[in-house]
Order: sequence, then C-alpha cells, then structure tokens
Amino acid sequence: MLQQKIEHIFQNRGIRHLLFWMLSFYVLFRLFFTNEKYFYTDWIYTFLFHISLFFVVYINLQLLLPLFFQHKKYLHYLLGFIITLGLGMVLNHLTFQYIADWLFSGYYFISYYEWRDILQFTFIYMALSSLLHLSKSWFDVNEKQKAIHRLEREKLDAALQSLKSQINPHFLFNSLNNLYALSLDSDKRLPDYLLRLSDNLRYMLYECKDDFVPLEKELQYIENYIGFQRLRAPQNANIYYEVQGEIKEQLVGPLLFIPFIENAFKFGLKGSNTDAYVHIYFKISDRALSFNVCNNKGKIDQMPSEHRGIGLENTRKRLDLLYPDRYTLKIEEGKQDFKVFLNISL
Repeated sequence: MLQQKIEHIFQNRGIRHLLFWMLSFYVLFRLFFTNEKYFYTDWIYTFLFHISLFFVVYINLQLLLPLFFQHKKYLHYLLGFIITLGLGMVLNHLTFQYIADWLFSGYYFISYYEWRDILQFTFIYMALSSLLHLSKSWFDVNEKQKAIHRLEREKLDAALQSLKSQINPHFLFNSLNNLYALSLDSDKRLPDYLLRLSDNLRYMLYECKDDFVPLEKELQYIENYIGFQRLRAPQNANIYYEVQGEIKEQLVGPLLFIPFIENAFKFGLKGSNTDAYVHIYFKISDRALSFNVCNNKGKIDQMPSEHRGIGLENTRKRLDLLYPDRYTLKIEEGKQDFKVFLNISL
C-alpha cells in the first residue's frame, strides 16, 4: 500500500519537477558557498543563478524535444540546442547585470563565474533534462509494452476460456443420446443432425482460432446448436430464432453469442413445465449487428449467480478486447424472464 502511494506521488509531473528544482537548489547552494555560516544574500544568489537554468531547461523540454528530437529531426535539435545554450548564457549575464537590481534593489550582485563556467553549467542542465526526459519516455514505452503484452495474454486467456466453455461434455453427451434415440427410431433426420454435430465440432476446434470469423459461419453454428436443443426441449417449449438483414462479408468475434444462448436454454427451459420459451433475434446491417435473447426463468436446478457470472465476465472481456468503445451490452433480469441486448459496431 505504501509503495503504491509513493508510486502515485511520483507519477505526478508537477511533484517530479518540484523535487528536481529543490535538489538543484540545494546542490548549487552547497557548491557555491563553502563557508560555515550562510547569509541571506547566498540564498538570493542561488535563486538568481537558477533563472537562466530554468529558462534553458523548459525551452528544451517544451520546445526542442517535442518538436525536433521526438520527430527525429536531430540536426534541427542540435541547432536549437546550441542556440538555447547561447540564450542561457546571455540571460545569466542579464540577470546579474540588470534583473538582480530590479528584483532585489539595494543589493549588489555580480556573477562569480566566467563564460566558460556558465556554458558548462548550462550545458549540464540541458543535457540532464534531455536524459531525464528520454529515460521517462523509455519507462513509459516499456510500461505500454507490458500493458500490450498483458492485454494480449488476457485476450488469449479469454478466448481459451470461451472455447473451453463451449466444448461442453454435457452438451456433447446429450447430443449423442439424442442421435442414438433417432437411430433407434430410424429417424430420417439422423444423417442431417450427425452432419450438424460434425460441423459444430469442426468450427469450435479449428475455425475459431482467429480474432474474427465470417458472420455466416457463426450464425450457422448457432442454428445447428438450436437444432440440437429442439431435440431435447419439451414439446410445448416455444423456441424461436430469427435473423433479419442481409448477410454479406461481415466479420464477428467467434463464439460471442453462444454463452447467452446456452444460458437461455440451460436456465430457461430446464425445470419449467409450462410456458417455457427461448426467443433469439439477430438484426444485421453492413456496419452494425443487434442481438437479443430472452427466456423464461426455470423453477428448479438454478445455478448460483456467482457461477453464472463466470461465462458472462469472460464474454465481457472478449467484447472489450475485440470491440473497444464499439458495443453496448444490457442485461435485464425480471421475476419471470431474463433478457440480453447486445449491439456491436462492425
């Protein structure tokens, strides 16, 4: 906790600059005067000497480095550096010739140093400010790279969690049981459902590795999934699926919608004998996609909310990574129903 507070303090640019000039004042004060007893004029002299140093440091930080050095105009920066050195020396001379008398009338101050010494002081301060600025930039870049790597790691982890959550052994087991039941009845739908199951497994395992997949394939996966859910749903269950709009070459994040659809079937139809329903809607345009799913709330075997939130949290992370500031997610939970509204800018 203490370390975090200290880091927060030093992240403040004003505090860093204040500490720099306080240290500078102390070092030059001790350098200028070696007597055991200090006078009021000693403090004033150190202050006056800092006027030109203050000028060249901030000309360098606010003008030369941003305009030239950071844009790799090194010759321009070198020329500006030399000109600023000269201006700093001139300002130091004017300070002790005129400004000192104007600020502190009644005192007589002279510069104890020759131009070579003034040049050395000015050069050191400009070079030191450049080094400090560049070192801070290096640390900033390093922190940004760490943040990028962390986001990439979270992205991979979130994608992996999403894939793992979809390879649901219970769903696969139930699908195989349903297919077995169809085979016993010599149901003509069996080959079609076997092909659907094969397509879904192939899609999950091999085609979801990229950040984005064709919307057409994602919707086909969802349609196959709903087909298997119809096989095991109660006969009176109202399952409705609709897609509005033209499917062209739109791309979406893989397996973004299935956690909401899976929950709708898992916690809606399960345990409800009457008025069970799951309604799923997609509205598609060239640059936007709207998704809505609503279902009744089952009466038994409800999963605790903390466990239900895991899949939702993973989906939110993936949305943040794939669609930063380009999506809205709204979830409404009533006494009898559960609704999800997701809008994405493609």
